[in-house]
Amino acid sequence: MSFLHTFGLFAILGLMMSLLYGCSTSPTTSAQQRDTYLQQFIGQTSQSIQARLDLNSIGYQQVLAPIANDQTLTYTVIRPVSIPLPMAQNPADIDAGNIPVPVTPRAQSYDVNLQCKIIYRLEHNIATSVHYTGHTC
Repeated sequence: MSFLHTFGLFAILGLMMSLLYGCSTSPTTSAQQRDTYLQQFIGQTSQSIQARLDLNSIGYQQVLAPIANDQTLTYTVIRPVSIPLPMAQNPADIDAGNIPVPVTPRAQSYDVNLQCKIIYRLEHNIATSVHYTGHTC
């Protein structure tokens, strides 16, 4: 097996484990803060939400204008995430049979933008609930 093939396998395995770990953990404080922030708009009109909602304050970037209809108000957002890359720190790792992963100092992580939708359900133009699509919110 070539070094590049081995490196690719380890990089993919590391990325998959990072994503799986993130999905299997309990909600973090930031998720709780997000929920609390978005819940405060329930009971308000669609126009009021659009005027006051600041997604940047909870770590999201709005990528499209909100879409409103009679039943929903939908925001498409991205959340920037930095996934650390594994690095061999000790030359003894090579002697122990571990394959070092060469990473330049400026490339110690892989940056991704996770996309999801935040959807307010509306009744008579009043938000009654909020939910998210995808597992990346």
